[in-house]
Formats: sequence, C-alpha cells, structure tokens
Amino acid sequence: MRRITKLSAIAAAALLGAAGVTATNASAAAQASWTVTNPAADDKFTAVNVAGTTAVLTNKSTGAQVTCRTIAASGTAVDGVDSDGIGLAIIQTATFGSSASKCTGPLGSTWIATSNAPMSLNGSSYSAGVTKGNITGIDVKLTGTSIAGTCSARIRGSANTGSYTNSTGVLSIADDATPALTISEVTGACAGLLNNGNAATFRAQYKVSPILTVTSP
Repeated sequence: MRRITKLSAIAAAALLGAAGVTATNASAAAQASWTVTNPAADDKFTAVNVAGTTAVLTNKSTGAQVTCRTIAASGTAVDGVDSDGIGLAIIQTATFGSSASKCTGPLGSTWIATSNAPMSLNGSSYSAGVTKGNITGIDVKLTGTSIAGTCSARIRGSANTGSYTNSTGVLSIADDATPALTISEVTGACAGLLNNGNAATFRAQYKVSPILTVTSP
C-alpha cells in the first residue's frame, strides 16, 4: 500500500514552499482521493522531453529566454491511495541541458541547470484520464556562459499550469499566466538578462517511463 506518511513528509519538508501543490485553477478543489499505479517494482520513474519538443525558461521581466533541447528527471511514485493529491510523485533530480547539449540563450550564451531539492507533483482535478495540477518545490541553479563571461542564478517557486495524461505518459507544463518562479542569487556577467527579483515561467513536455496511471473519482 501507499506509504502516505513517507510522501507527506517529503512533500512538507522538501517542496519549495508549496513545486509540483497549489491548484491549477484557484477555484479547483482537491479530489476526495487519488490512486497512483506505478508498474516499476521499485516505485521509480524517469522522464525526458517528448521527442521534437524543447523546454523554455522565460524571464518575464526582461523577455530573455533559455531554450533546452535536452531535459531529464527521475523520481518516485508509490503505488496506492493518497487522500489529498499532494505528492502523487516526487521528482528527486532534474537536469536542463547537458555538457553535450547545452541550453541556448540570448547573445550566443549557453546554459545548464540542475535541481537543488526534490519537487512535488500534485493533483488538483481529474477528468477522463487527465490529471491537472502543479509542481512545487522548484529550486534550480542555472549557470550560463557567453562572450561576457559566466552568469549564475537560482530559480525557485512553482509551475502551476500542468497536466498528466495516463494514455500517453506525458507530463505537460505550460507557461503560467501569473509567473510563480522568482530569480535570485544572480552573480557574474549576466548582461542584464537575469536580475534578482525577476519573475519567470517554464514550459516543457516530459515523457514519463514507465507510464504511471493516476485516477481520482
């Protein structure tokens, strides 16, 4: 059975102040109960970007964008029943770009990012095999290089416009209408592209393996 206390502890301690949870729509109430099925005996899963798609981090304050053709994540989703939809799955590690395929940005810059803490995937509503919700506990270190030098920053918050589809195993994250990510700890030669306090959004499509099944009555 689902180790509810385990997931609750992780979600409460590790999530960024919750991403990834706040409901997708403020008016959406959490379902009465949720069931997660993971075919993996060890409850683990991995995820990479859907073939042909890119992930995009947008600084809504400056308009600068960092685009990644290679993203990956791994975590756990424990079989069983969850009462509130929080922590249906936990992303324990996430990377954006790699040494062989770095993300790209303005002024010929290249970037790579890694997560600093676990993130929580949370459900707020369910219909016809599709779970809507968000990701909380996002805490990412972003490092870039350009002709100006090296720039680094930290990005924290949540991605509040997400959905997971059982039939395809695709986790989709869309740009939030109201940005819920904040840029901080900016250092180095960032050329004004990143500044402390800037608001940001993130969009991506992840293919989850093995395919998880999430339902809620």
